[in-house]
Amino acid sequence: MMWYRHFINSMKPLFCAGLFAMLIANFSINAVASVPFPGKLPVQVVNVEAANIIHVNLETWPGFRRDIRIFLPNLAIPAQGPNPKDCEYELAHLAHEFAINFLENAKDIRVHDMWMENSSSEYAISSILTQNGSLDNALRHEKLARPADLANQQPWC
Repeated sequence: MMWYRHFINSMKPLFCAGLFAMLIANFSINAVASVPFPGKLPVQVVNVEAANIIHVNLETWPGFRRDIRIFLPNLAIPAQGPNPKDCEYELAHLAHEFAINFLENAKDIRVHDMWMENSSSEYAISSILTQNGSLDNALRHEKLARPADLANQQPWC
């Protein structure tokens, strides 16, 4: 009977360490896909780097503003793949110009549920919403972008 108690007492630290490791792993997995800034937040556009990458400035806390690069979700634009054609570069330029004009003509620009690795990240994934709709839907409607999973199924031009 003594060996049984000794076995149980010696396993307690291992059990606690294993439980702790599982909890830490669970927290780190949840932190990868977090929404540090849920809801719709007003932003000012700093720069349109590409049709699907918008550099914005927003207030994350009253009186605290920061710059974040927003990547539009599930969006592929021309000239992103290997060995793009010249016509793909032209389409990418048109998409870039369209994004600039779309955001310049917007009175109210917001991001919705920014997905970030953590709240100190400089990059986020989010839709950009205006009074005219979302930028990613407008790019798709103008045939200047596609869903990322359909990007290579058809040639761009």
